[in-house]
Amino acid sequence: RMTMGSLSKATDPGLFLAWAAKMNFGLYLVQYKLDGASIELQYDEGHFVRGVTRGDGEIGDDITPNVVRMKGVPKELPEPFSGAVRGEVLMSKAIHAEKYADKANCRNAANGLMKRKDGKGAEDLDIICYDALGSLPSGPPFSTELEKIAWLQRMGFLVVPTIECKSPEEVVAYRAKMMDVRASLPYDIDGL
Repeated sequence: RMTMGSLSKATDPGLFLAWAAKMNFGLYLVQYKLDGASIELQYDEGHFVRGVTRGDGEIGDDITPNVVRMKGVPKELPEPFSGAVRGEVLMSKAIHAEKYADKANCRNAANGLMKRKDGKGAEDLDIICYDALGSLPSGPPFSTELEKIAWLQRMGFLVVPTIECKSPEEVVAYRAKMMDVRASLPYDIDGL
């Protein structure tokens, strides 16, 4: 229901500042780039109907039986939303250390578990959301990115932390701070 493409990347502050100079935005929303596997949660009139992997960005695998066992997936929304919610399937560092330390990292462990035919281990995975596309009978439930994150949270989804920065320099300073605390976060991130 929602194209799940890849993100464009700036690999260092200089590239980001050059991009920001061209864009000249007055506000920047900064979120963790979660190091997991993309998932689309599909809803019809507020009822969860399907969980689909990213696949090639247009067509993915239906892993609904496993998704319903993961944390962070409301089965019924408080509003009759029809559309898609995008998130990341993740394994926390704590669960990895406790149960899956034989796997190279959280992402590899999560990717293996999320597609298991027998569903074993799906309950050890979380879905954290950051995007949505769809509407209510009265129209779209949000009109800005900040409203979207607030709406996702109100609907009962686990959401990615989002901060507002008023300048590109503030984004770069936040990045430096996150580099210092990155190892202490509950989930792996591979950028902002």
